[in-house]
Amino acid sequence: MLLAFLLAFFVAPLQEPALLPGGVRDANALYPCARAEKVVRFFHLETDEAELDKVRPALSELGSEIRYGPRTTSGWPGHSFVALTTPPDADPKKLAAALKKGGGAAEELVCIAFDGRTGKEELGLTGYGVSKRDLVRGISGDVVWYEATGAWSQFYGRPGKLKPNELRERYAKLFEPYGGAQLGDVAKERFTWTLARAPEDKLRFEVLKQLEKTRCIESATLDGTTLTITVRLENLSSCAALGKITAAGAPLDEAGAEAPRAAFDPTPIYDILKGKGLVP
Repeated sequence: MLLAFLLAFFVAPLQEPALLPGGVRDANALYPCARAEKVVRFFHLETDEAELDKVRPALSELGSEIRYGPRTTSGWPGHSFVALTTPPDADPKKLAAALKKGGGAAEELVCIAFDGRTGKEELGLTGYGVSKRDLVRGISGDVVWYEATGAWSQFYGRPGKLKPNELRERYAKLFEPYGGAQLGDVAKERFTWTLARAPEDKLRFEVLKQLEKTRCIESATLDGTTLTITVRLENLSSCAALGKITAAGAPLDEAGAEAPRAAFDPTPIYDILKGKGLVP
């Protein structure tokens, strides 16, 4: 009976967390108090015909593999997008060098996710070879790739270049003449960890100060042994390996149904707490 329960837990599809007041999603089930064995990272390749027989062995030497792609579009010749599953501590420069063996330079990308998209991404141009993805990519030269399923959207671009307000404004402007569409807000998720012990005041202050400086963390509270974290899925250089996007609705295309879901990588939090003796 126990074995059946465990198997059901691990093979069950990812369920999107419930929406809490303030547009924050309850993500306890997505982020257990443990150091991740694998994360997902994203890259832009300057080729649309990568020699994968050379890439895969090079990635394997780094404990990594291709998770999604390489993918391109008719409006983006000579370029492609790829997601990798890697160890948390994998060096992005070495991963880029491994991808370069496929015939084109590679650069690391960051991701930002929006929750609450409304409207249709359709301007009547698909019959002319212009994809929905290319339409949205065209709102900014800083957008390298785009995925969307239902109300959930993910943009990929170079570090420091994706600005949430600018993306929202340009997206709305693009579709305004055609019935209107909105991206929603940057996705926010909240999770709680139970620590091994309650830190004394001085240590508690040190931990919270370090967490405040950690990328993507919007707020952190520590009450006794209960640590509560709220994160913004913005400027994500690595993502927890949670599987594909599961928001209700249709993806941009058939292949996009397997796109990895943007998610916070809790590795930095766990390492901070581990260094203070607050987690196993």
